[in-house]
Amino acid sequence: MAFRCVVVTPEMQVLDAEAKQAIVPAHDGLIGFLPGRAPILLKLGTGVLTIDGADGKKQTFAISGGVAQMKDDVLTIATTQATAQ
Repeated sequence: MAFRCVVVTPEMQVLDAEAKQAIVPAHDGLIGFLPGRAPILLKLGTGVLTIDGADGKKQTFAISGGVAQMKDDVLTIATTQATAQ
């Protein structure tokens, strides 16, 4: 089972992929996302976004600020900066 993960910055869409798990740096600590999670909207902090893809590949991004929303098995991350690591 997987969910869709979309990462966007003001300049471009950085990622649109199926994920098994995502760990997001919220403003007050890390929060994990799995398929079927209840809807949530949260303020992002600065840190490392980790995404375990449905294909088994792990991707990490340095992000800085923004918001994340999980709704209907779609995690949307709108951030000011997302740099692949």
